[in-house]
Amino acid sequence: MAKPRPVTGIEPDRRLRPNARRIMRVRIEEVYQYDGLVADPRNVTELHDMRIAFKRLRYLLEIFGPAFRADLEPFLEQVKNMQDILGDIHDCDVQIPMLEEHLRWLEEREAEAVRALAAPSDQRPGGSVESRMRAFRGRLDEVRRADERPGIHSLIAMRRAQRVVLYERFLDEWRRLRQERFRQRLEAALGIA
Repeated sequence: MAKPRPVTGIEPDRRLRPNARRIMRVRIEEVYQYDGLVADPRNVTELHDMRIAFKRLRYLLEIFGPAFRADLEPFLEQVKNMQDILGDIHDCDVQIPMLEEHLRWLEEREAEAVRALAAPSDQRPGGSVESRMRAFRGRLDEVRRADERPGIHSLIAMRRAQRVVLYERFLDEWRRLRQERFRQRLEAALGIA
């Protein structure tokens, strides 16, 4: 996760609004530093870092909003929306590799079970017929875990498709914000210009 940029020039003895402007300027710049990078859906880290930058900006708008004369609520709603979309994308980016790792684990377990079933009878545990049958059923149950795979494959496919849709939505919203001059309007509302 990207660390927040330091804010310089804060003067604790000054009024709140000038200090808030300094902090907000830096946090707005943090959001927009990812502008060119998020145009590639493979830039997973940058998309997540942009989400964190939006999160920081959101909290500051909530905290410092009452100190400004302008109605910051519409800006806050846009920031929340972008943070939510990017959060949903991040969920996909985290869940897909986890599910793929689970598939690999299942395949390893299944391979072990198949090897055990295929082992010559002299390498199988001894004991009564009944105990050998229980052991065989246990190994067979492990092999049957393959039934999980189609569901996991479906879930991975669904999350990948969902990510594509979310990413397109993000791009549409990001382009709209740029076209509507969101940054310039927010900075003007904050008196940062």
